[in-house]
Amino acid sequence: MILPEHGRTLTDMEWQPVIDAMLDARHVVLTTHENSDGDGLGSEVALACILKKLGKEVSIFNPTEIPPNYLFLRESHEIRVFNDRDEESIQELFLADLLVLVDANLHDRMGCLWPHVQFARELGKLGIVCIDHHLDPEDFADVTVCETYASSTGELVYDLILSMEKTIRQPLFSPDVASALYVAVMTDTGSFRFPKTTPYVYRIAAHLVEEGADPNLVYDRVYNSLTVEALKLLGISLSSITILEDGLISWLFISKDMLRATGSKLFDTDLIIRYLLSVPSVRVAVLLVEMHDGRTKVSFRSRGRIYVNQLARKYGGGGHMNAAGALLQMSSERAKMVVKDDVRTFTREQLDLTIPQ
Repeated sequence: MILPEHGRTLTDMEWQPVIDAMLDARHVVLTTHENSDGDGLGSEVALACILKKLGKEVSIFNPTEIPPNYLFLRESHEIRVFNDRDEESIQELFLADLLVLVDANLHDRMGCLWPHVQFARELGKLGIVCIDHHLDPEDFADVTVCETYASSTGELVYDLILSMEKTIRQPLFSPDVASALYVAVMTDTGSFRFPKTTPYVYRIAAHLVEEGADPNLVYDRVYNSLTVEALKLLGISLSSITILEDGLISWLFISKDMLRATGSKLFDTDLIIRYLLSVPSVRVAVLLVEMHDGRTKVSFRSRGRIYVNQLARKYGGGGHMNAAGALLQMSSERAKMVVKDDVRTFTREQLDLTIPQ
């Protein structure tokens, strides 16, 4: 498992185990986490284009459906939702030599894929590579590269491609690869404004534009492609926001009745949490979503050096310092009580730590 130090990128030698695994494989399956985002989707599509160019058989199987604003990525490579009841899909997974998980470092983030991946691995054929940038990686893969100081998984995949070009002595970038990676980097840096947006990230973006990515088109397709249902949900949600702890915490609960009434889906909630941090006094934002299967999804965002990933870890989740989440195995009513108490205590403790004594 490679966990580099702050302020450096991986060397070609450190990337070599990943490169060897990909070059040795005949059939590669790529996947990302449940409720996929731009970083996971862009990273897997970029790798799919590269591997296909190298003559590999490549499949992308994701555990949940693609948000509508990322459907355009399918123009570069087919992305399928894994059906764990479809024998053909299961058989295709079993025939693969290598599974590459991007933008997640916990095995259960693969959702319905994991039991089948585990079984295929027990048969002795399927290798697993994990490429990610989140905190606290789990040691379940054959090769894990987890660079927690990278802005995005897309940044890591970009570096991997550069190293792979040196190994095979062949150019690999194309407009499709550049566009997919631009989606990954742009979305996970909040359009190049989050703290990990280093000068190197801007150089990556410049190179991707040189290779054919269209920043205006990518931005428009990602951020100006909301459904009517998502806009209706946004309207209802904004009127339901609660401010707690003298303005330090913003809180929103979205019920399954709200989803049903607006015709919206779980991924439509992702755009809403950004509004919860728009009040200057708010340091921690919390979004709870009641899911149809009885679980509750919780998302955390924070401002400054408040490590919400620590709070998410308490519920079996994870993420970054300022953005994290978890799936709670409890009813929404129970989750509201538990999380509200926890986040109040957590916020006060974190603020005490950040104030110089």
